[in-house]
Amino acid sequence: MGIYYFCIMVGRLATLLLFFCFCSPFRVVFAEGSDSVPYSAELLSRYIRHASVTGHERMAGLFFSTVARQMGFHVEILTDEPASFNFTASLYPLSSGKPNIVLLNHIDVVPAGGNGEYTYPPFSGTISGGKVWGRGAIDNKGMAVMQLMAMKDYLDVASASELPFNVTMLSVSGEETGGHTGAMIIVEDFMDILNPAVVYGEGGSGVPGVLVREPDRKLFGISTAFKRSLWIELKLTMTTSGHGSVPPSSYVVQDKIQALNRLAERNRRIIFSESTRNMFYELGRVEGGLRGLALRNLRLFRPFVVPAMKREEMVYALISNTITITAINTPKGPPNQIPQEITAILDCRLLPETDVDEFLDKIRRSLDNSKVELTVIREGIHAPPTPVDEYYEYMKEALLRVFPGSGVIPILAPASNDNNYFRALGIPTYGILPVFLPVHLLETIHNVDERLPFKALEEGTGVYRELIGVLIESGYGESDN
Repeated sequence: MGIYYFCIMVGRLATLLLFFCFCSPFRVVFAEGSDSVPYSAELLSRYIRHASVTGHERMAGLFFSTVARQMGFHVEILTDEPASFNFTASLYPLSSGKPNIVLLNHIDVVPAGGNGEYTYPPFSGTISGGKVWGRGAIDNKGMAVMQLMAMKDYLDVASASELPFNVTMLSVSGEETGGHTGAMIIVEDFMDILNPAVVYGEGGSGVPGVLVREPDRKLFGISTAFKRSLWIELKLTMTTSGHGSVPPSSYVVQDKIQALNRLAERNRRIIFSESTRNMFYELGRVEGGLRGLALRNLRLFRPFVVPAMKREEMVYALISNTITITAINTPKGPPNQIPQEITAILDCRLLPETDVDEFLDKIRRSLDNSKVELTVIREGIHAPPTPVDEYYEYMKEALLRVFPGSGVIPILAPASNDNNYFRALGIPTYGILPVFLPVHLLETIHNVDERLPFKALEEGTGVYRELIGVLIESGYGESDN
């Protein structure tokens, strides 16, 4: 879910870097696959053919877990239900108790929709033009194949020499609808046996055209934090005359509109949280020059940088708490009837450091109507940002080995995914789809003609392979024995 949001975000960051110039060169690099079909592409094609729209993951999960078992992995089915199939595939049995490097992916996909617009049927897994086509190719079955194929290369190593850590692919259900049938079950019931030292889950990919000074240089963002969702219902009830021909001086629709206008017109406060400061600092370090200097010193250059950030909606959303009015409803009635009740729904996204109670108080003050009842209908998981520590550096090193010369930065993502379930428990959790994709392919996520090039599939496998190699080279886990 978070992949597309990240890629939109870094595109907006590219515009932000125009802060000191009039234009930026932009060139998309498109990489075709080879004429031969690698096994990883064949496996992804077969996996896509097991349609697994959220709530119907079991058959796809059985297929992929069987493939993992046949490869020689230690497979454990954690839950086995039609709408909640979750499993692990590991180098060592989970019962070994080794500190676990968890590679997280999700089995479910969004519905196809728009079948008539597809070049190939969305669940056909067609292989054409050096790409694998179909729903889930990028989000998120392709990533699962990358993880499994990378781990496969270490099965013999794990058998020949006792590694001080385990590596586990964790495939879960229900990510596209909030993780209640997957990741939430895992963190509630299976953490003791999983024993995760770190989780590498879904996130953004590498994209071109972000850096003004080097527009062809790839930039990867590893997410270390998400904004937190908060859904609110605002209800106003008043007893007034009921006929629209004689409007009272005060009635629910009018009063609610006025209150919502006050809320919408509030001045959104700019907040440079630790997460956003780190992101912009690292982006500035990679960019260099005067633009980079401004991003590395936001407080000093605030009067110049903030106006540019406000003009870019995605960037503005990263440095403020947002409130979006997504619904206004009254009881069904004829056009000439004045309703006695009205509700509105707010979709709020909060920076990780925001205090929810203080935020709600600010909403009440902005509404300036004591008759409006405020009810929190859903509150996202409070997950503090993951530190940029050794686990971040391991993934960064793996990315740079496969994509030498690229830029790698920690990012705050505007929308959340399963990573937050683990992050909320204090487990270091990072989000990255370790591939480089042009924007026109990223736009196929949750859209028609989703497809993944062979080259991206092989490169992503290479990053996970290098990640495990970096862990071994670093002596990770040896001090625990």
